Amino acid sequence: MKQKCFNETQAIMRKLIRKAVVIFISALFVFAIGCKKDKQENPPELPPESSFLMDFSDFQENEDKSFDILNDYSNYQRAVAHVVVWNLVISIHLAIPVATFTNSFNYTPVYQPDTESWKWTYDVTVNNGTYTANLYGKIFDTYVRWDMYVSKTGIGAFTDFHWYFGESNLNNTGGEWTLHKNPNEPITFVGIVWNRNIEEQVFDITYTNIVPGGAENGGYISYGHTNDTDYNAFYNIYNKGQDNLVEIKWDRTSKDGRIKDPAFFGDDNFRCWDSTFLNTDCE
Repeated sequence: MKQKCFNETQAIMRKLIRKAVVIFISALFVFAIGCKKDKQENPPELPPESSFLMDFSDFQENEDKSFDILNDYSNYQRAVAHVVVWNLVISIHLAIPVATFTNSFNYTPVYQPDTESWKWTYDVTVNNGTYTANLYGKIFDTYVRWDMYVSKTGIGAFTDFHWYFGESNLNNTGGEWTLHKNPNEPITFVGIVWNRNIEEQVFDITYTNIVPGGAENGGYISYGHTNDTDYNAFYNIYNKGQDNLVEIKWDRTSKDGRIKDPAFFGDDNFRCWDSTFLNTDCE
C-alpha cells in the first residue's frame, strides 16, 4: 500500500515538473519573440549631429571682417586663426563622412532580420560626386553599434568602403566614432569622442589624430558648451608636433573671450577680448 502511494506521488510530481518545464519554456519563447518584435519595431535613435560635426560658427561669423587697427583685435584674431585652420582641415578631409552621417536623419531605416540590425540607405552628393551610404545600427544591452559603408560609381569608383564605425549609449548621452581616411588609404584617421547632458544643455566633442605612426598622432581639438558663468564655450587645441596646448574660451552671448597660446605668446597667460572683439585686460 505504501509503495503504491509512493509511486502515485512520484507520477504526480513528474507531471507537475513536466508542466512547469513546458510553462517555463513557453515563457522563454514568448519573451524571446517579444524582444525580437521590439527590436523590429523600434530602431535605435541616431546619435545627435553634434556627436560627429564640430561647430565653428561663432568664429566663422567674423573671420572675413577687416578691422581698422589689426593689433587692437590681435587676441581675437589669433583665436580665429586657429579655428579657421581646423575648420578648413575638417571640411576637406571629413567632407564625405560628415555628409553621409548628417543626411541619415532624413531617412527611415529598414530592419534586417539576418543581422538583427537596422539599415539606412540613401545617396549624397559631395563635390560633384554621388555616394551611396549604408548605415547599420544594431542594438545591444547597453549600447548601439554603428557601421557606415559607402560606395561610389563612375570615376574613382569603390564599393562598400567601411568608412567609419562607432558606439553610442542607449540613452544617447555619449559615444565614440573611428574614421578611416579614404578608400585609397584605408588607415585609421580620426577618433571622435562625445558626451552630452541634455537637461543641463552641456556637451563636448573631441577629434583626435590616430594615424598610425603619424607625427601628429595624439594631437586633438575639443569643443564644447559648459555651465560656466564667465565663459560657456571652449576649444582646446593640442599640437602634438609643438607640444602646445591652445585654450580658447568665450561667452556665446556677449562674444567676449580669452586665449592662451604658449608657443605664440611665449608664456602661459591668457589674452582677452571684449564683446566688440577689442583687446582688453584679463580680470
